[in-house]
Amino acid sequence: MSWNNVLLLSAGMFLFSGIAQAEKINCPETLKESNKTYTMNYVSLFMGPPEEKADLMPDTLDAWVWTLKDYQDYVKEHNTSLFLVCRYKGIDKTVTIKVPAAAKKCSAHYGKKDAVLAACE
Repeated sequence: MSWNNVLLLSAGMFLFSGIAQAEKINCPETLKESNKTYTMNYVSLFMGPPEEKADLMPDTLDAWVWTLKDYQDYVKEHNTSLFLVCRYKGIDKTVTIKVPAAAKKCSAHYGKKDAVLAACE
């Protein structure tokens, strides 16, 4: 194989390797409503639509971490999805984000000024 072909093959593998990675989703750190800014202070993970109230517990009581493999298998089998619900201090409005089917883990932690940061990937 010539060097040009090796180079093209390597470049193609590099470009397409990013496509295979799981999409990362994040809760917005703040929510703006009526000229006020609210800071995220809690996150929930649901199996199926949140209105069905199938709120999932984190893997441990010590951290907000959810390992998703078994949950992803279940929702795929039942033709539904996982949903991350972002909650904000001082307002009832939430942000709901569908977790990508390829995501393997969701987690949350405290960031600056006690704001909660949450993501799934």
